[in-house]
Amino acid sequence: MKVAAPLQVSSLARLSTLAGILVALALSPHPSSALPASPCTLGWNASSDPCVAGYAVYYGPAGSGNATRLDVGMAQTATLYNLTASSNYFFYVVSYNVCREESPPSNVVYYTPSALSRLRLAPQANGAMSVQFQAAPGASCHVEYTSGLAPAHWTTVGTATADSLGNVLINDPSAPAGARFYRGVEP
Repeated sequence: MKVAAPLQVSSLARLSTLAGILVALALSPHPSSALPASPCTLGWNASSDPCVAGYAVYYGPAGSGNATRLDVGMAQTATLYNLTASSNYFFYVVSYNVCREESPPSNVVYYTPSALSRLRLAPQANGAMSVQFQAAPGASCHVEYTSGLAPAHWTTVGTATADSLGNVLINDPSAPAGARFYRGVEP
């Protein structure tokens, strides 16, 4: 069994262009406190063994030797909500049979989750801009914009609390036709 495209979370350093608008994600760091991470989704290929009765994901802090087991049944994806941002984690998957005997583990994947996922923009028919991202469930977040980066003068568009799945949606009702830079912030 191999882990295929194990993480669906994008890098924070990445810049992307959508509809002529540059999107940059920035975080407000809290060096003295542990921040919950945005939800992390793992996926893997199905085993070809007909005796497979389910899959389990093992994960934990890298180097700790401690692993948490999450039984996901026959699902080929798992979303983890209880990780800490900027902490290093390991992940691997096993299959098991009806007697709960486990296969050898898949390859180990290492990952450091962020507090916020990359922003996704969606222009609306009325000229507004929908800004979507993921954060820790229950996290209070806001979106800011600036018209230029030299120097940047950030203005808050709106605030929202991440839902139980970590989804955040904030609309910018006055998005101009020109370029506007956005960032998500978890205070």
